[in-house]
Amino acid sequence: MKKKFILLAAIITIISLSLFTACGNEDPNVPKDHSTTINLFGNTRTAIVKGYMTGNEWEGVADKIKNNLNTYFNINTGAQAGYNEVFSRGVFYIVEVNPNGYTNIKTIGDGKTIYIALSAIDTTYVTSAVGAIYLNGTTTANICVKLPSIFLS
Repeated sequence: MKKKFILLAAIITIISLSLFTACGNEDPNVPKDHSTTINLFGNTRTAIVKGYMTGNEWEGVADKIKNNLNTYFNINTGAQAGYNEVFSRGVFYIVEVNPNGYTNIKTIGDGKTIYIALSAIDTTYVTSAVGAIYLNGTTTANICVKLPSIFLS
């Protein structure tokens, strides 16, 4: 009876340690799906930022997009109505490490989804993409995006 108890305790210990190790120590160099909601424009709007990348690559992605959008919104008061309208749709920024078929940004014509290269998240492409989805248009932007006049101040 005592041997069975010791064996059972050892098995439980091994299982517990393997579960703890598997859940608590994820390798930050292994790509996985990431997603977070960012609050924008004084917490009046939100957007979802997604990406399939390593933990190290994901570090700071959402904050860079959020800061870029908030800064543009605060400086360009003439664009605020358009930004409020666009971000009431439920905007998604899908960040890609290796974009396929575009260099910086791409939209798909649904008026709310922006694909953006990881290399472009700290650039004006973050905000110019908003102009690209404003009219629900499909745009692939490798160099620049022509913005509707509402976004120019």
